[in-house]
This record gives sequence, structure tokens and C-alpha cells, in this order.
Amino acid sequence: MENNLEQQIFETRRRNLRIILTLSIIGSGLYFISYLMTGMALPALKAMYQSGSITFPPETTVLVEQFFETPRSFFLCSALLYAASLTGVILMWNLRKSGFHLYTLAQLLVMLVTLLFLGRERLPLGDIMFTLLFIVYYYIALRNLGVFSRAVANDNGESGNDNNEDDNNQSGNSEDENTSRTVTDSDDGQPQDDLHQ
Repeated sequence: MENNLEQQIFETRRRNLRIILTLSIIGSGLYFISYLMTGMALPALKAMYQSGSITFPPETTVLVEQFFETPRSFFLCSALLYAASLTGVILMWNLRKSGFHLYTLAQLLVMLVTLLFLGRERLPLGDIMFTLLFIVYYYIALRNLGVFSRAVANDNGESGNDNNEDDNNQSGNSEDENTSRTVTDSDDGQPQDDLHQ
């Protein structure tokens, strides 16, 4: 009965986690596609804009110029980081601890890249708080599912097996030494019996 209750709690927590993970999959996936396509098409779009092949409303001139002044490497780096973030989300879907570390690192690097390329004014405080909120939620959710404790238990189990193997090896060596002493004593004793005869 108790095991069934624990299993139900586990399944409920995992289902709730996967609902939020679905949002991260959608978000990271869309950002990855958007930044990758923008980074690949930016030189052509900039050339078309400068030649007058494409035009924008006058009220958007400042924003358009800021967009074309953004280095292409910013979009490509961001696409790579969002791909890493998406990979981390998929690993967390399968309850892998490495997924949380990869997701957290990728999200923090996204903010750092934005800060370095675009400046503090292009990194809203709301985006920072939203990212940190997701990181904290994933940590708590995975901890409640025992993902981190399972990894520790596995490490302890492996070390325990190593200790048992060492003990078995030591006991085996002791038995070999005792056998060697017995054989040696028997060999030494044989000539003495011959002398008495």
C-alpha cells in the first residue's frame, strides 16, 4: 500500500515536471531555429537593406539599424547555446542529472553572451528573473524525484563494491600465504622424518 502511494506521488511529480519541460522544449527549440536562421541570413538581409531592395516603416528605422549592426557571431553563438539548452531539457525529461547542469550552464551563458554583445540595456531584468525561476524549479523538481540522491547512492554502491573486492583480494592473498607456509613446513619436515628412520 505504501509503495503504491509513493509510486503515485512519483508519477504525479514527474508529470508536472514534464509539463514545464514541454514549455522549455518549445521555447529553446524556437529560439534555436530563429537565431540560427537569422545568423545564416543576416549578411544577405543587410546587403538587401543597404541596396534598398527591402524597406521598413520609418518609425522602425532605429530598431532595424540596431538589428543589422548586431554581430553575426551573436546569433550563431546564441543558436548553439539554445541547442545545448534543448539537449539539457531532453536529458531532464529522462531524469538525467547531467541535463540539469547542461541546461543551467547554457541559460547562464545565453545571458552572458547577450550582455557582452548587446550591453546591459538589451538584457531585461524580467528575462533574468524568468530564467532563474526555471532553474530553481527544475532543481527542486529533480531533487524531489530523487535524481540527485540516486546519483550519490550509485557512487556509494560502486565504492562499496570496490571495497568488497579489495577485502576479497586480501583474504585470497592471506589464504595463498597460509597454503604456502603449510607446503613449506611439510617440505621441511620430510627430511627430519628420513633422518629418524
